[in-house]
Amino acid sequence: MGLFEQFFKSRTRPFLGVDISSTRIKLLELDGKPGAYRVLSYASEALPAEAVADDQVMNPEAVAATMSRALERAGTRTRDAAIAVSGPTVISKIIDMPADLSDEDMEQQIGFDAEQYIPHAIEEVNLDFQVLERDPNNPDVNRVLLVACRRENIETRIGALEMAGVTVRTVDVEEYALQNASTLLIEQTPALAGDVSVAVFDIGAHQTRLSVQHSGRHVYSRELSFGGHALASRLIDRHDLKDADQLRARLRTGELDGAAIAGDVTDFAERLAGQIDRALQFYISAASRDEEVNQVVLVGGATLYPGLEAAISRHLSRPVSIGNPLAGMLASSRARRNHVDQEAPALMVAAGLALRSIR
Repeated sequence: MGLFEQFFKSRTRPFLGVDISSTRIKLLELDGKPGAYRVLSYASEALPAEAVADDQVMNPEAVAATMSRALERAGTRTRDAAIAVSGPTVISKIIDMPADLSDEDMEQQIGFDAEQYIPHAIEEVNLDFQVLERDPNNPDVNRVLLVACRRENIETRIGALEMAGVTVRTVDVEEYALQNASTLLIEQTPALAGDVSVAVFDIGAHQTRLSVQHSGRHVYSRELSFGGHALASRLIDRHDLKDADQLRARLRTGELDGAAIAGDVTDFAERLAGQIDRALQFYISAASRDEEVNQVVLVGGATLYPGLEAAISRHLSRPVSIGNPLAGMLASSRARRNHVDQEAPALMVAAGLALRSIR
C-alpha cells in the first residue's frame, strides 16, 4: 500500500540497512543465516547540524552528501537499501479484522476505514499492515498491525538517498527495526529466551527507545525524551575537541580514557538510571504485570563511553549489560577498519534493517 513497499516482507538479495538519525548516517550490510550472519560492509558518517531535526530530513542535499561519503568509506557496491521512519508522523495501531478476509479484501477494507484510525487525510499518508495473530478470545477475528506515516516524511528520505545513487527498497519503522535487532541479543543469550523479560534501551542523541521482550517476544515499546547529546557536547567542550568524530576517535584509541571522563559519565549515568527506572515502573504498572524485568540491556551511541555500564549498575537494582547485536559475527576487513567491532552496540536500528533482506 504505497511506499511502505514490502514493509513486512523479506527479500532474497542483501541490501543496506541505513539508519538516518539526528546526528549520523550509519549503514550496515549483512548476509548469511541465523547463527552464521556476516558483516559485509559498514560505515558511519556525521551529519551536518540541523540536516535532520525532529525526525524530519530538513536538508536533503546534506543527507545525500553524507550518504555518498558513507558508501565510499564502506566500500560496498550494493545500492539497494532499507530505511526507517520515526517520530510523531508515524502511527501504529492494532485493529481487529474478520479472520476470513484475504489480503486483498483486508487492504481494501483498511483503505475504507483508515480515516477512523489515522488523524491525517488519507491521501497524505502511506499505509501498510500485517496480520499478527488470531484473537485468543475470538477465533473469527485476526489482530492486525496497521502502520501509517506522512508521505512527505518518507519521500524526503527516499529522495535524499536517490541523490546519492541509492534505491530504497523497503521502508520500516525504527521501533520495529529495534525489535528485529533485539532478537539477535536473545539468540546470543539463550537464557533470555525463556520465561524472562528483557528491557532493551537504545540510547540515541536526543531520545531513548525502550523495547521489552518477554519469552523472546516483543510486548512493549516507549520513547523517552532523553539522550546522550548533552554528554557528548560537554566532553567536547571540556577536552577542547573539534567535534563528535574526534571525541569518538579519542575514546576508541584510549587517548581519552575512562578516568578522564568518569565524573561526566557518572552524572549522566545517574540521570539515565532514573529515566530507566521510571520507564520500567510505568511499564509494569501500565501492563498490570506481576513479573519483574530480569535484565536491562543498553545499546546506542552512549554505550560507547567507558565506565557507563558500571556507573548505571550502581543505581539500578536489576542486572545491566551492554548489548552487541553483531556479537560473534565474522566481519570483512574493511568493516573492521571502519571500527564496526567497537561501534556495534550503536547499530541496533541499522542491524534490524539489514536483517529484513536475509530473514
